[in-house]
Amino acid sequence: MSETQTETPETNNEGQVAESLLTGQEVDQQPQEQQPQEAPVEQEQPAEASEPEGAPESYEFKASEGGDLDVDSGAVQAFSEVAKELNLTQDQAQSVLDKVAPALKQQNEEYINTLRSEWVESVKADPEIGGDQLQENLGKAVRVLDAFGTPELKSLLGETGLGDNPEIIRFLVRAHQDIGEDRFLTGSQSDKEQPFSARDFYNNSKMN
Repeated sequence: MSETQTETPETNNEGQVAESLLTGQEVDQQPQEQQPQEAPVEQEQPAEASEPEGAPESYEFKASEGGDLDVDSGAVQAFSEVAKELNLTQDQAQSVLDKVAPALKQQNEEYINTLRSEWVESVKADPEIGGDQLQENLGKAVRVLDAFGTPELKSLLGETGLGDNPEIIRFLVRAHQDIGEDRFLTGSQSDKEQPFSARDFYNNSKMN
């Protein structure tokens, strides 16, 4: 009975087995298709929550187009404090101000007109500059204003209503008295002979 001979694995020059029994066999096998490796899914990092804009340190308001609201007025400053308490942004606060500006303007005008009317009544009733001497004293005030006042001052007194203020009128009348009537004479006429009216004092006065 003959012995089954087993092929001895080939060795390389260094005496090491070049192929193992398994790797040295020629096996008709189809190479396995390599499954494509899926790229690792990157986990999205949660977006950092942005902090709300909120109120600025100080508001910079602009007058609405066509409006003449004074953005530095006390009313606007008071609104600015309220807006900051409500944490309104610059745009939000500006939007609210644009909507309430007409009402603020009307309220301001009404306040000024009321104040001027009160001043006029005070001048008429004042024992020093009003009463029967009102027209004469207004004439004296006009003389001083014409002699020493600039056109800008006259416009200021008329546009702001300060020309109705009894203390302004009192100051001008006393200035006339201290300077002396002779300084303000025109020809041979004195102030008492000059037909002054309240309208002569300044433009837009509530005296007329």
